[in-house]
Amino acid sequence: MYPIVEPYNTGYLYVGDDHELYYEECGNPDGKPVVFLHGGPGGAFSEDSRGLFDPERYRIILYDQRGAGHSRPFASIKANTIEHLVADIEKLKLHLGIEQWMVVGGSWGSALALLYTIDYPGSVTELIVSGISLGDPEGVNWFVEEGGASRLMPDWFAPYRDFIPPEDRTYGLAKAYYNILIYGADDDERVIAAAERFDVWDTSLLRHNVRKDLIREIEAKPEQSVAFARIFYHYVLHEYKNGNKWKILDGVRHLKHIPCEIVHGRYDLICPAENAWAVHEAYPGSNLTIIQGGGHSILDPGLSDRVIEVTDAWAEGAKAKRKAKKK
Repeated sequence: MYPIVEPYNTGYLYVGDDHELYYEECGNPDGKPVVFLHGGPGGAFSEDSRGLFDPERYRIILYDQRGAGHSRPFASIKANTIEHLVADIEKLKLHLGIEQWMVVGGSWGSALALLYTIDYPGSVTELIVSGISLGDPEGVNWFVEEGGASRLMPDWFAPYRDFIPPEDRTYGLAKAYYNILIYGADDDERVIAAAERFDVWDTSLLRHNVRKDLIREIEAKPEQSVAFARIFYHYVLHEYKNGNKWKILDGVRHLKHIPCEIVHGRYDLICPAENAWAVHEAYPGSNLTIIQGGGHSILDPGLSDRVIEVTDAWAEGAKAKRKAKKK
């Protein structure tokens, strides 16, 4: 990972519907523009994500999606849909005066990156996606319901499942969590406890080895999990549709002019590697690297190594093109 540099510019962009997106710029203001799309839905970008890019060669843009992280209003699901999130990416690009940029997305951010590139192909120079999500019900149910990842991590799944009484599981765990998180008060102890249970379950699956330090941080400040959990289950119930999967797999067939690197952990417990294979087979000229021993997070060693290797190569290619133009 490159050194974690401090941003040289931060701000809020009003995108409509009372939403303001928090964003920051790091690295070289004259460097190759790249935008990083964080996971979730409802997650936030980590400062560590800055380390995926050479700060001397990249103009690094990170932002929090609607209702997430530092964006305002906190945990809002009003006008918070895939269509809104995709349009917001282009609004941010225009706000920053960028004509084209590299797009990098991990987990949920990979689905957004693919959908954005399909809708705005002229805005994207290169594409890197990791921990591939297709935004479909089957894919998310593998993670949030019993019978998928629960079979591989039963000891971590049990507290997440058992938080919901058996009589409330009739329509699935996701529906039960949604009812608590959406209809409870912001300061309701049960809302905070539900958010914590979900966040701990999610975090237990992120890396090949469970990061207990991250789990202790969640347990120390469970109220910080509310935005993530509330927005996530809103998307699970209302936005995860088969149409997203078909749009991605059909749409990438027309993107052969945009270089695409797909990076996926062999032992990704949130989004199985078959997602990455499906996108690779549909996307002409894409390159797929499956990391042996790799987990879900783009910051997992192995995955981050490959992402940095690719971003370094593409930055060098951009430098060579600038020199050729000057001649």
